[in-house]
Amino acid sequence: MIVKQSDLGAILINKLCGKGGFIRVPGGAEYNAEDVINVVLHAATSSSNSIESAVQDLQATHPISRIPCADTVHTYVKENDIDEMISFFRKINSEFIDMVDISDSPQDIAIDFHNVPYYGDKNTKGVVGIQPKNGTSWGYSYLTADLVGDCKLTLDIVNLTALNKNYGTLIEGVINRINQLGISIGKVLMDREFFNLASIIELDLANINYVMPAKLDKRIKKILHDFEMAEGMFPGVIKYKFRDERSPEFYLVIVPNKNYNPLKREGKDNKKFFVFATNIKFDSVKKFTKKIPKEYRKRWNIETGYRMKKVFKIRTCSKSFVARSSFFILQCIMHNCLNVLKQVVSITAYMLKSAICKGIHDSLHVESDFICNQSIFEFYNRVKYYNEDRDLEFRRCLGLV
Repeated sequence: MIVKQSDLGAILINKLCGKGGFIRVPGGAEYNAEDVINVVLHAATSSSNSIESAVQDLQATHPISRIPCADTVHTYVKENDIDEMISFFRKINSEFIDMVDISDSPQDIAIDFHNVPYYGDKNTKGVVGIQPKNGTSWGYSYLTADLVGDCKLTLDIVNLTALNKNYGTLIEGVINRINQLGISIGKVLMDREFFNLASIIELDLANINYVMPAKLDKRIKKILHDFEMAEGMFPGVIKYKFRDERSPEFYLVIVPNKNYNPLKREGKDNKKFFVFATNIKFDSVKKFTKKIPKEYRKRWNIETGYRMKKVFKIRTCSKSFVARSSFFILQCIMHNCLNVLKQVVSITAYMLKSAICKGIHDSLHVESDFICNQSIFEFYNRVKYYNEDRDLEFRRCLGLV
């Protein structure tokens, strides 16, 4: 059995172009979905990392093929619906999850806001206020939920450009959709932006364990001062609840900062204590104060995931939030595809990009029944069995079987 490099590219093109696919083209359009996807995928996986450059590259290497111009690609993409694209992402995600060997035991999930900075007019449709970054406080915002175990997948995306940040509703929706994927949630790891009443209430109602840094407001700063006066620079656990009578009770886990410098001004980069909020039950304070920071460090997998997604980033000056959102959703699809394949074959992001580029070039040269007759699931199994066969043959050569 031969597994060709171009197979994956062909399968992805077929999946993204199929019925209910990633991009729909208008009725009676001059170009079809595959023509558009070829350009978009080429922009995401080659050094021509913009639609304009991808078009020029493909037209130069395939002058007799059907390559739409950049304006046509943008026009087709902008006429799509973000909710339908996210729905497609969730559908293909359920297929990815069926392929990988995710344990039935509860899995840790990281939930975070991902902001894409925008440097144009802040009144552009879809642009919202974000935390200041790289010279701007405006951009596009998404809520993402990531699996942070051995197999790292983005499980859910919520487009926030047209929504208010109702933390309780957002968390409820994400938890429900993850449960629908058949994944049991162990702990939810979140950053300090979720340290608020609505988030804590929703997590408590859903009976979900969580770990997040606490915001050091005046009340918590006084608790820390009193704790230090009584216990000194030692770890500890304190029961806490918000002043609102609806607030559930939870724990503040106080951990001294070993790198604290008393000669420097106390602040963001020089804290005496790290404080985490959690509802996880415990027996030993000593073990618990060591465990919680280690558990929270798993959240950094979602930050690593953002860096990996940028490998598939498409540069654009488009003001269309549909176009920008579609490019981000495609990044997440490519990120998940890469991590699924890593379960059965040694592959890097750049190897995946190379394979997809070759698949695009092959599809422009010749039409193949393979594109129409193979699914990602079938390709995954082909690669899996191919590697198992190679390993068995190698063991036979060594006289081990």
